[in-house]
Amino acid sequence: MKKVLLSTIVLTAFSCSLILFQLSCKKVAVAASDQTSTPQVGKIVYSKLISPTNSNAYFEIWTANYDGTNQQKISITLPTGVSISGDAKLSPDHKILFFGAYTFKSGIITKSALYACNIDGTNPHEIVSGTQNESFEANVAY
Repeated sequence: MKKVLLSTIVLTAFSCSLILFQLSCKKVAVAASDQTSTPQVGKIVYSKLISPTNSNAYFEIWTANYDGTNQQKISITLPTGVSISGDAKLSPDHKILFFGAYTFKSGIITKSALYACNIDGTNPHEIVSGTQNESFEANVAY
């Protein structure tokens, strides 16, 4: 009887230690809901050169489905005198756009930079600054 009671206590202690170990190793994943930066999976990102006159040409960034349907312009509000200079690239999670930009004064490029913004065009900010003689094109490593 003594052996049965001792075995029961040992097995109970062992079971409790296993439960405590499993609880301490439990991982909880919480999904964050971010409505402002919807990933653009299944989309292409491209630039359009808009040229009302040759001296006033500028780029816009657009998205579309792989077959070219559902084209949508991404409205990006940059500081006065700053214009997008070409192609945009997406971050690996498809939430951030990277693109080159130029600062113009009196029609002359005075500065170049690399910018980033959310996929919906919000929160544009300069991430790399350059000179008037440099040109930036984003390239994202995967």
